[in-house]
Amino acid sequence: MKKMLFVYNPMAGKEQISTHLSNIVQVFCKASFEVTIFATAGPKDATRIVEERGTEYDYIVCSGGDGTMNEVATGLMSLEQKPVCGYIPAGTVNDFASSLSIPKVMEEAASLVVNGEVFHCDLGQFNEKYFTYVAAFGAFTEVSYQTPQELKNALGKTAYFVEALKHIAEIKVHHMKIIYDQGVIEDDFLLGLISNSESVAGFKAYQNRDIKMDDGLLEALFIRKIKNPVELQLVINSLLTKNLDSEQLLTISSSHFHIVSDDNIQWTLDGEDGGYFDEVDLQCHKRVLPIICEPAAVAGISTQF
Repeated sequence: MKKMLFVYNPMAGKEQISTHLSNIVQVFCKASFEVTIFATAGPKDATRIVEERGTEYDYIVCSGGDGTMNEVATGLMSLEQKPVCGYIPAGTVNDFASSLSIPKVMEEAASLVVNGEVFHCDLGQFNEKYFTYVAAFGAFTEVSYQTPQELKNALGKTAYFVEALKHIAEIKVHHMKIIYDQGVIEDDFLLGLISNSESVAGFKAYQNRDIKMDDGLLEALFIRKIKNPVELQLVINSLLTKNLDSEQLLTISSSHFHIVSDDNIQWTLDGEDGGYFDEVDLQCHKRVLPIICEPAAVAGISTQF
């Protein structure tokens, strides 16, 4: 009998797992899993339980938002032999799950854990921390963790934009030197997203590009300083149409980024507060996270096809 550790955040996504937990566990038990259940009670609980007991299990499955998934992935990186990872999304946006075509219906996601395909996904590192899909700085990146859980639960994705509108007058420009695989760029930027995902903040920003999640590369999108309302409108139009060739937008694919700024910049990792830094180092760990996803999705996100 295969052993599974099921870690869940009881507060994520309108506390929706409370009405699904029994059905989810039944799916696993019918597939001959011996299931141990662990409910998180605070930050880094998921990381701690995976680090302490992860080697006892064949599968580690988590349910929660992107932050919960991040904590589990961080715990797995401390293990030499990594169990197979499964994800049942229960948060507000769930960008990582969206990129892997993991169902939003919790029972369907549980069935995918049982019947899906193991995909060896890249994982990003930000200084000493990890991120599953995005490290970000600048305009609006603080919105996810500053938005109260109650507002996220009540309004869903709309909550992020409600909160963003409060900060529109506070956009700060940062002078930065960006060192990457192919060279160096120095300029003024108001936003940066460094990602291993097609989806950021609920939008498939790279939908028109052939993004792979196991190629050892991170995809970066930087928005340069906007000088007037016309440039702002051009940037908005580019993002909405997913045509990222605007002069105000800089896109880079690289396995490594070293970024130095003139001031301390607030970063977010998978939508959670990542701290303030004036110098950061980001790298991509290739194919280190064995995670179950929809078999039909693998061809679109893997270099193996």
